[in-house]
Amino acid sequence: MSTPSQLVNWPDVPAQVYGKFIESLGASGVPSEVVERLRKTLLQDKNLTEVALKEAILAESPLP
Repeated sequence: MSTPSQLVNWPDVPAQVYGKFIESLGASGVPSEVVERLRKTLLQDKNLTEVALKEAILAESPLP
């Protein structure tokens, strides 16, 4: 069985996947405000609730 010290060097796969997803959104013409809100929600806050994602996508105010 793996010890926690052996897992330290493992990549954060969800963060890599979300990062690529966010990059592709930006490249496909999604407004930069939406991309930045999703980046904050998924990568910084790591908040994957339905409410948080809806707010990130549908909010009309810019990030503070």
